[in-house]
Amino acid sequence: SNEDVEKGVIVYISGKDSTLFYSKKILTIPAKKTKEIYLKKVIPNIKSWSAETPNLYTLSMSLDNNQFISKNIGFKRVEIKNSQVLINGKAIYFKGVDRHETDPFTGHVVSKESMEKDIQLMKQNNINAVRSAHYPNDPYWLDLCDQYGLYVIDEANIESHPLAIDEKTQLGNEMSWLPAHIMRLSRMYYRDRNHASIYSWSLGNEAGDGNLFKALYSWLKEQENNRIIQYEPAGKQDYTDVYCPMYPKPEYLINHGESDSDKPSIMIEYCHAMGNSVGNLQDYWDIIEKYPNLQGGYIWDWVDQSLEYKDENGNPFLAYGHDYHPDLPTDGNFLNNGLVDPYRNPHPHLSEVKKVYEPVQFNYLGNGTIEITNKKFFSDLSNQLINWRVLQDGKVVFKHENIGVNVQPQEKQNFRFEKFPNVLSEKSEYILEVQLIQKNETELIPKGYEIAWDQFVIQKGAYIKHSSNKGSELSIISSETIHTIKNDSVELSIDVKTGEITSWTFEGNVITNQPIRPNLWRPPTDNDLGNGMDKWAKVWQNSTYEMKSELISKPIEEKGHVSFEIKYTTPKNEATITIVYHLKNNGNLEVDYSFQPNQEGLPNIPRVGMFLTVPNTFNEVSWYGKGPEESYWDRKTGQKTGIYSGLIEDQFHRYSRPQETGNKADVRWMEIVSEKIKLRVSSKQLLNSSTWPFSMKEIDFNSNDAGESASGLVPVTKKHGADINIGEMIQWNIDYNQMGLGGDTSWGRMVHKEYTLPSKDYRYSFVIQPLKK
Repeated sequence: SNEDVEKGVIVYISGKDSTLFYSKKILTIPAKKTKEIYLKKVIPNIKSWSAETPNLYTLSMSLDNNQFISKNIGFKRVEIKNSQVLINGKAIYFKGVDRHETDPFTGHVVSKESMEKDIQLMKQNNINAVRSAHYPNDPYWLDLCDQYGLYVIDEANIESHPLAIDEKTQLGNEMSWLPAHIMRLSRMYYRDRNHASIYSWSLGNEAGDGNLFKALYSWLKEQENNRIIQYEPAGKQDYTDVYCPMYPKPEYLINHGESDSDKPSIMIEYCHAMGNSVGNLQDYWDIIEKYPNLQGGYIWDWVDQSLEYKDENGNPFLAYGHDYHPDLPTDGNFLNNGLVDPYRNPHPHLSEVKKVYEPVQFNYLGNGTIEITNKKFFSDLSNQLINWRVLQDGKVVFKHENIGVNVQPQEKQNFRFEKFPNVLSEKSEYILEVQLIQKNETELIPKGYEIAWDQFVIQKGAYIKHSSNKGSELSIISSETIHTIKNDSVELSIDVKTGEITSWTFEGNVITNQPIRPNLWRPPTDNDLGNGMDKWAKVWQNSTYEMKSELISKPIEEKGHVSFEIKYTTPKNEATITIVYHLKNNGNLEVDYSFQPNQEGLPNIPRVGMFLTVPNTFNEVSWYGKGPEESYWDRKTGQKTGIYSGLIEDQFHRYSRPQETGNKADVRWMEIVSEKIKLRVSSKQLLNSSTWPFSMKEIDFNSNDAGESASGLVPVTKKHGADINIGEMIQWNIDYNQMGLGGDTSWGRMVHKEYTLPSKDYRYSFVIQPLKK
């Protein structure tokens, strides 16, 4: 205006039940000028904001009662003391994920409904923090984080990754670029500064080092000093408040934990969740919780970024790589690193994250007594209940539900379960299972929802259940090509030269017409391809498909069974596998497996096991082991031991690129079922087992069909999870073990040593029991 004006300004802060602050002022504003006002008041008994207790207030402002604005605000204190980030005085843990804005239909345009689904899934899976990678997210997302409680790293839209790789091309010391960087940083800051959920500003992602970023840090500190500032490329320099490394090895975390650095460490990216991944997450958190200056990290990342395409028949699939640009360089499926798929369906490894990120810890003290530790920092357990049950050989025999609990933050409490069984059957396995469930529903957590759980083996049992059926005596009938072993219920034929099974029937029903063969290979996961397993372990892939066998001990009748022995030799005599079969009168087939390397310096073995091929009339599976989802040596914390069942065609996961899938760890027994009979596998030791409704070749990696990626990080393939065809046969993998999945990175890092299978002698045995249904 060309004249001075008077304006009435009203500012007030209100809570649910009262007004905490009210101010009314009449301002005289000189012509063509602006005027700033500052209001200050101490408000007693404020309810602070945290991700556990997201208390919000409404700030409202009006101008002459005809212009209004309101905003949800919260009160929290963020500081660094004693090498720890403190929220409201507490050194919390950041159990986080990195989140891109992506939708399978609209790309980077994300609906409110999609954002609401994201925050619901995060809260239900014990995630308490999120990083806006690599740009400020939609303000509605920040509103949700304010409302429901997530700690947010707000990251500036600054990245110059290709230039940042080489110090000579980094922009960090090109001060002519400072205005462009300040512009992006300031836009983020001024837009988002009133969001309670933001505890840290990030100066950008993978944009190099240098004085330019020191200037950004200084500019932001001048604006405010009540949040921390971080920047990963700065390392431990003075223009980042925290040390926020990407993908550190566990030993690097330990080194920082034992150092005298004044900087807390919060991993900005870790546990690369590409494909079948997220191995050894529990190991990372065992280290984090050991050292006070380690405070968690952000898993890369939340959601796969494929778009939905349709094939020539109109069938949907999740596109990647050359699907978008057939003739341009690509990094293939490297855009799919999520804990959920683009439709927000959880991948199996999200269960592992939920378990490791749990807000409570259970310890069994014996005699039916549990110690519960509330790992939260601001909220008690008054809105949770405890359920407990005892499983005998996987079946519930005792239970007690809906026990009230109220453990205060960071405190422990012992609970003695009433009517706890003290008389146990001698040969049975007993497991105590404890659950923490939601008492009353909230907007995001339904009543009865399982928040945390644990299991404790009270007594180990015998896993092999012997059949009471003795069966009639077996006879051996030999010809020039076949040895046949049979009685009135079972018939098994083997090749005279190779010793391999050519047919096997029980009660007139076909079990298989194919050999039970050794398996030293697994279809490479994305992590496997990233570390070159398709090259360094090629010998075991070739061996699995090309090994030859010979019958070295023909069938011999002994008391109650017939035995024969086969020797497998790999193509270049790298190793020998000896299999001794014992066919019992009752139809049981006992298998003794022995692996022996014949050369020094052989690589680690992806899998040590065998597989049986059966008709797809065996269409159901049940097992007593880890479940209900897939589990692996280094990723089984999030799966419970119990009895599970389902269709075989549902026992694998369609990752965006076909790869190893469907394993069940710690298997006591597994059964597959047809209309008339079932087959049970059991062992004196815990097995790994999976049932695929296709052969291994269907999901295996073929280097002839792959090309180099634009970055050189991983090979590029063209096959999609949607391309996996259900076959007419079932491949049943019965394994001693397979190596872990890894997950430190997907571009070179090997599986941790403790989860590998070195080339050495291995022995195991199992029993296949045909049974009438």
